[in-house]
Amino acid sequence: MPWDLIWELFKFSILAALVTGVVAPLVGSFLLARRTGFYGITLPQFAAAGIAFGFAIQPWWEATFGNLLHPTDMGDEMHLALSYHLAWAGTFTLAGLAVMALAARRKDGTETGVMAAAFAVASAATILFSQHSAEGDIFVASLLQGEILTLDGHEFEVLAITLGLVAVLLVAFRRELVQASYDPELCKVLGRKRWVWEALLILLIAATVASAVMTVGPIVLFGLLVIPPLVARPLARSMDRFLTLSALVGLVTASAGIWVSFHWDWPLGPSIVVAGAVLVVPARLVTRR
Repeated sequence: MPWDLIWELFKFSILAALVTGVVAPLVGSFLLARRTGFYGITLPQFAAAGIAFGFAIQPWWEATFGNLLHPTDMGDEMHLALSYHLAWAGTFTLAGLAVMALAARRKDGTETGVMAAAFAVASAATILFSQHSAEGDIFVASLLQGEILTLDGHEFEVLAITLGLVAVLLVAFRRELVQASYDPELCKVLGRKRWVWEALLILLIAATVASAVMTVGPIVLFGLLVIPPLVARPLARSMDRFLTLSALVGLVTASAGIWVSFHWDWPLGPSIVVAGAVLVVPARLVTRR
């Protein structure tokens, strides 16, 4: 298929992958720097469980609040349907963050086990919830397989606005967020309330995970939250450089994955993850030199 036709048919999916490729690594950089990189694996699965839960209770919701949520409807009803599923994805993401925050407080060495158990439960819940809706089963299955070529303009618009706002806030308040993470005493001296910046970071993580899982799926988000920061970290000597390199590596990863997907007829999501994994080796070689 010629590239001009590919662009005409799938431009919103391509743009969504590129935008996520730039912004998700910024969030992943903070997760990795805080030694909470496993959040990048577990939280998208919680968001997927939230989407599946939304489909499972959709008949009851429509019977109670009106038949306004069918995903094939147009106009205002389509906006409401997307908002409905995003709300459930965000709710479950925040619940996942709460679980992991409680696990981080454990001092008996079981934190990693609790994280693994949370991921397993969220994965099982995703499958069980989706079984209660034929429409949800198809939608969730396509997300989990990385088939993200059906995005429309409205879905891309929501993703771009959300991730754009996340990127602006992360870059604008990066110093405050780093201080809140690593130097609470300096926050106190400067008169900054640490809990405000911790809450802001949590909200930015939740917004990123909810919007990206709903549009590009958990596989793409898995890869872009974790792999680009891993590639960039050995090459960075400051947080600013770490963020910049992570975003650049994420953009290259997404671009390479898009080319591989259409050239070899692979699903777009797994192609992006594989492209990112390939970059790990040359990055390690450059670091050693």
